Amino acid sequence: MTDSDLTPIRVKGKRYKKSPLSTDKNATQKGRTRSSDKNLPHRRSGRPIKKKCREKIASRGDKRVKVESTKICHLEALPVELIEKIFLDSLELNLARASPRFGAILSRKRVYKILTFLAFFKDSIPKDNSASEYISNILRPLEYVPLDINAQKSLQNDVLSCRWFNLPLFKECQRDMFYSTLQKFVFGPQPCGIGMVLDTLGEDILNDHLNEDPVHWKMSFQGTDGWNKSRSLYIYPQRVAVTCDTFGILHFFPMVVWTIPDKFFAGQSWTEEKFRLLHYLLVFTPYGLSPDAPEYLQPSPSSFDISRDRIQDCIHYAIMEGNVWILSELLSWDEMAHPFRGRDPSGYGIRGEHFVTAVKRSEDPGLLQVLLRAHAESIPYDDPDITAWALRQKNYEFGQWLLSYMIEVPARRRDRHPLFSGGWARRHARSSRHDFPDDPGCYIWWADFEKYVRDRLPADEMGWKC
Repeated sequence: MTDSDLTPIRVKGKRYKKSPLSTDKNATQKGRTRSSDKNLPHRRSGRPIKKKCREKIASRGDKRVKVESTKICHLEALPVELIEKIFLDSLELNLARASPRFGAILSRKRVYKILTFLAFFKDSIPKDNSASEYISNILRPLEYVPLDINAQKSLQNDVLSCRWFNLPLFKECQRDMFYSTLQKFVFGPQPCGIGMVLDTLGEDILNDHLNEDPVHWKMSFQGTDGWNKSRSLYIYPQRVAVTCDTFGILHFFPMVVWTIPDKFFAGQSWTEEKFRLLHYLLVFTPYGLSPDAPEYLQPSPSSFDISRDRIQDCIHYAIMEGNVWILSELLSWDEMAHPFRGRDPSGYGIRGEHFVTAVKRSEDPGLLQVLLRAHAESIPYDDPDITAWALRQKNYEFGQWLLSYMIEVPARRRDRHPLFSGGWARRHARSSRHDFPDDPGCYIWWADFEKYVRDRLPADEMGWKC
């Protein structure tokens, strides 16, 4: 077979060897380029390639980190309902801060309401479980188990330190606590309850009223008990009362505040909203509760842990804000709390610096008169700022009266002869319409004081008379 009979094989592209001449030419060209570096811009060889390599490595590393960060632990992988139940059973609020996933799952209003209910609900007879099913239905998925005082104080500390706790939430939970108390002690069977029954219309009215703002709760209902005897039910913002043959009027307190942590006082600035929340909390301490309740229903004051120094600090803030309503309420609470601290009631007083703050805050005598009504003998009788303030008073009669009274203060302290027999707590007990000065000399400024207070106190706020 000759070569002409063979089928030619076609190869794409050309294969050739570099001639020595071309190699020398490249070398010459490279040499020329290097020799002209000073005149031509150039890139440093190798750097872009290395940079791209590093970028690729880094990007691969970022992807690896991102994948690893999406991994969750076995506890986080549990169903949401189970995580909620573990959290509520343990009452360990730090669990919500342990990871973003826990925070997202547990930062829900339903969880907040359950924690608030457990923290403040006052179960007067915890051993009786007649209403446990009803309360557990409110706390789903948690099964209701009453907390002892120490556990409840600890939970209150935690809840009051949380940013999500606020007055609207507290009031919303208040309805659930009152419903639970009514179910257990009023409508529930004996021996814990009295088995009271309302007619259908009464039940509807009760539900409608309890859906209103608790500040306005003041209602009464008629019904019969298990023996078909007539009973009267009264509901107020702080308590539930039922007429009873054995005790006359039987009182129940569905809510209790055992403690207010320092963190609550040291948090955000004192706005009107925060003042109202503090006042609402103080209303549910034992110092303003009805004294004619049976002893086993009364919370023990020795169990409470609320710093008087923090309350006095708040009195200072109220003076600086010129908030007469909260100032009078704090002064009233402080006075009522005094004998429960194991101190002589006649030894009550307030910080003298409050009077100095008042005269620096306002030239109007009303603010100082509010403090005089609280405890006049606490005034620093030799303070130069107060003396100068009295001398420049536009209300000349009050200024002269104040200077004269300051001279009397040492003798009044020594002889225990106060200007008023009781402060704002006594005024609230008398009701403002029937308050009066015990010393006739006060009548020269009393009418102006009453007008000053009346113009600044809200008519619809819940106070210590409830």
